[in-house]
Amino acid sequence: MLRQDPVLARLCTVVLFCLLFTGPLLMSGCGGAPVDAVYPQKGAIQESFTEPARTRLKKTYPITMPVSGRIERINKEPNDKVKKGQTLARYDLVPFNRAVDEAQAAVAELEARLVVQDDNRLEQTALVEAKSAIDASTEALKASEEQVVAERARWERANKQFKRMKALLSGNAIAQTKLDDVQLLAETALIELKKQQFYLAAMKAVTFAVNLGPLYVKRYLGRKELERAIIEHQRSQAKARLALARHNLELAAIRSPINGVVLEKYEQGDSPLPAGKPLLLLGNLKDLEVVAEALTQDALRISPGTAVSLEPATGLKPIPARVKRIDPAGFTKLSSLGVEQQRVKVIVSLDGPTRGLGVGYRVQARFFTGSKSDALKVSRFSVMQGPDGSFYVFKIQDNRLKKQTVKIGLRSDLNLEVLEGLTDKDLIVARPDTTMEPGTKVTPNK
Repeated sequence: MLRQDPVLARLCTVVLFCLLFTGPLLMSGCGGAPVDAVYPQKGAIQESFTEPARTRLKKTYPITMPVSGRIERINKEPNDKVKKGQTLARYDLVPFNRAVDEAQAAVAELEARLVVQDDNRLEQTALVEAKSAIDASTEALKASEEQVVAERARWERANKQFKRMKALLSGNAIAQTKLDDVQLLAETALIELKKQQFYLAAMKAVTFAVNLGPLYVKRYLGRKELERAIIEHQRSQAKARLALARHNLELAAIRSPINGVVLEKYEQGDSPLPAGKPLLLLGNLKDLEVVAEALTQDALRISPGTAVSLEPATGLKPIPARVKRIDPAGFTKLSSLGVEQQRVKVIVSLDGPTRGLGVGYRVQARFFTGSKSDALKVSRFSVMQGPDGSFYVFKIQDNRLKKQTVKIGLRSDLNLEVLEGLTDKDLIVARPDTTMEPGTKVTPNK
């Protein structure tokens, strides 16, 4: 059995006492737990935020079929250059020329019919002659009526004479031969009266018929006016068809409206196609711009003219740009985590060369919202945020931690500007964590 050393026993008791009652002090070190510490630095800081963006053109020019027809093969391909006024596709013009010729012939025919229709010389002569005949028949009718009146008066006188002679014959005042002569005169006068009455009736019929002449002539002229109106309407329609045929012939020439490039090709051609069929999409890469969807709270920090840096790909130099326009209306969009966000479109114009960018390219847009050349700044990792939204750091005073509230200004990816709460002579914990407590003794590693 081993013999126990009294000195060793007392030493073990001291060690056990230290482990049981001074463990927390050992955890923090007898001189305090070592921590990395830094001083706030003065220097330049630039605040920004980054959003994914894509390129687009301010304006594109879709080329479509202006009119239905058959076109030849389209020889242009995407990225081919085009010049303003350059022919992009050719029509088969035979149907268009034929339509123009047919419309011209129809107009000429209707105009010739109008010339014939306007020649009313025969009708006007007939109308004059009819009016002369009316005047003559009117005079003849008037003379006939006067003759009937005269013959009636003569017959009445002869008839009265006959009656008187007949009375005288009964009294044997005259001879029978005298009565016979008077009777013959009365009968002759009656015959003449009836003949004149018949002639008068005939003249009335003739006058009525003659009076209808101008009416029929006028009716005929009226029908001619109606026919003329119909022909004029038909001529107007023919002229409209001619104008349309000429317009279609002018449209049957597909030319480039700009100096630019072919962005997309939809049809090969060499086939009949309907009007409005898309053929090509043109654009000018000098009109390239960028559109980003920024959070509305970030959009409030920028304005037209704000500097932007576009990063097209890793390893390539950024392209300088500026905010051109911020859309007035925002929209709701789900983030990758399914959180609803209010965003707004921000249009960015390029200030430098596009460096091979095309339409629909993805880029990273960095928006610079502020900068200072002599700001008091600390690392983002040195600042913590409390439950109430305030910011604080752990300042080291007399080798003990002190919770120091700070006011934050500009923010970059790595640094924060401190407006209040620190100076460049204050030593702070470089990377604090939530387990640290104010008053804890520490040993700073500067």
